[in-house]
Amino acid sequence: MLPAMGYAQDPPRTGWDFAGLPLVNFTTDRGVGYGAYVASFYHGPKGAGDFPYRASIGGQFYQTTGGYAFHKFILDVPNIADTGARFDLKSGYETWDSAWYFGIGDATPRLEPDDTPPGYYTAGLQSLWAIPTLRLPIEGPWKLFLNYVFRKTDVEVFPETRLAEDTPEGTDGGTLSMGSVGFAYDSRDREPSTNRGIFSELSIRVAHPVLGADWRFLGTNITHRHWVPLGSDDLVFAYRLGFDWTTGDAPFFQQHILGGTEWVEMGGNVALRGLPNGRFRGPITGYANLELRWTLGRSQWGKSTFDLLAAPFVDLGRIWGGNTPGSEHGLHGSAGAGLRLVYNDVFVVRFDVAGGLEEYTVATAPRSTQTDHRRPVLGVYAIVGHPF
Repeated sequence: MLPAMGYAQDPPRTGWDFAGLPLVNFTTDRGVGYGAYVASFYHGPKGAGDFPYRASIGGQFYQTTGGYAFHKFILDVPNIADTGARFDLKSGYETWDSAWYFGIGDATPRLEPDDTPPGYYTAGLQSLWAIPTLRLPIEGPWKLFLNYVFRKTDVEVFPETRLAEDTPEGTDGGTLSMGSVGFAYDSRDREPSTNRGIFSELSIRVAHPVLGADWRFLGTNITHRHWVPLGSDDLVFAYRLGFDWTTGDAPFFQQHILGGTEWVEMGGNVALRGLPNGRFRGPITGYANLELRWTLGRSQWGKSTFDLLAAPFVDLGRIWGGNTPGSEHGLHGSAGAGLRLVYNDVFVVRFDVAGGLEEYTVATAPRSTQTDHRRPVLGVYAIVGHPF
C-alpha cells in the first residue's frame, strides 16, 4: 500500500484518457448480472482547468441471468466554450422480463420466496429513454438547471400477479415527457471523487399532455450532498439527504425514480442498496446515504494514477402515502461496505456489498400491510461511479 499523495501536486492531464470495466453484480432475488462499460475523456491540449475534463463519452452493455438488460450512452461536456455552462445526456434502452413490483406505499411486506407464486411480483417492461440536462452558471457556485425526461415504456401485465391485482396508473404503458427546472449550489473541490464541498439542489417538475406525456403530475425534489474531510482528504464523511414529493397520476414504473439532476431509485445499487430495484415507491419519499470514504493508498503507473478507497455505508429510506394510513412502519434500511478504485481522478470503479433488511408477511395474506418478520438479503455490485 502506498501513502496517498496531495492532489495539488499532480500535473494537469492533457489529451485523451480511456477506461473500461467488466460489470458484475449479484442479488439474492435477481441473480448474476454481467456486461461492460467503456468511456473516453478529453482533457484538451492544455488541460481542463477547474473541470474534470473537457468532454466525456461513455457506453454500457449490461444484462442479467434474471431477465434484465440495461444498455446506455452517456455524454458530458462540463464547460461549453469556456462559459461554465454544462450539458450532459443520459440515454439508453432498458428491458425487464420480470421487473419488480411489490405495491405502492411504505407498508408493502412481501411473501417469502418459498411462499411466492411464480412471477407474482413481476411484470414485463421495455423502456427507451433520454435525459438531457443543461446547467447554466448564475454567480459563484450557484447554477440554474433545465432537465427533460423522455421515456417510452411498454408494460406487460402478467395474470395473477400483484400488478394485475393492484392495476396502478401506468399499467397500459405509454410515453412519459417531463420537464424540470431548478437551482443548484455546487462548491465541490473536484469530480467525480469529491473530497470537500456541497452540492445541493431544489427543483420542480411537471408532466403534461402539452409536453407529449400520457400522464399529468407535478413534483418537487430537494437534495443535499455534503463531503466533509475528517482531518485530511484521506478520510471523508460523505452524505446525501433527499426528499421527493409527487402529486397527480404518475405511472407506477416511474414512482421509485426520484427527481433532480441525478438518477436515484429506491432499491438497487444507489439507495437502499441490497434490496431489489424499485422495492419501495410512493408519492412522498425521504432517504439518506451515509458513507465514510477512506483513501487506503495511491499508486502511479506511468502517467496514470490509481486511488484505492474503502467505503462503509448506511442507507435509510421512508415512503409516505399509497397504502393504509397510520401504518406503524418507519425507516427501511441497509448497510454494507465497498471498495472504490479511482483512475486518473475521473473514472470510479465501485464494488459494494450490502445487506438490506427485507420485510415479509404471512403466506395467507399476500397483500397485507402488516409485517410478520424481517431478515437480511444480500446485494453485490461491481459498477461505475460513486452513488453520489
